[in-house]
Amino acid sequence: MSLVGEEAFFVGDWPTVQKPFYVLPYEDRPEVCRAFDLIYGGLEISSGTQRVHFPELLRRQILAKGLKPEDFEHYIRCFAYGAPPHSGWSIGLERLTMKVTGMDNIRESCMFPRDRNRLVP
Repeated sequence: MSLVGEEAFFVGDWPTVQKPFYVLPYEDRPEVCRAFDLIYGGLEISSGTQRVHFPELLRRQILAKGLKPEDFEHYIRCFAYGAPPHSGWSIGLERLTMKVTGMDNIRESCMFPRDRNRLVP
C-alpha cells in the first residue's frame, strides 16, 4: 500500500482468487497477482492489472475459475503467436465525480444512470 495523499492510496498485489482469470500472477507466488486499486475517500475509483499473455496460463486460470476454456478460445487464440507483456486500467469517472462533489449516491453523478428498469438513456 502506498499513500498518494491524505485520502487516497494504492492497494496492490491482490490475491489471485479475487481477480479475473486474465490477471497475471507472480511466477514465484501464484496466489498473488499483479493488480492494483486506487482508493479515494474509502471508495475504489481506479483499478488495473497486468494481463496474462501466455495461452497455456490463460487456459489454466480459466479452469481454476471453474470456467470452460473452449468458451474463451477466441480470446486465447489472440495470444497464440506471441504477445508482449501488457496491462489495462480504468478510472471510475462517476465514482470520482461523486467523491469530489460530495454526493452520497453515484446516480447523482451520472449523466444517464442505469438500473434494472432503465437500461438506455
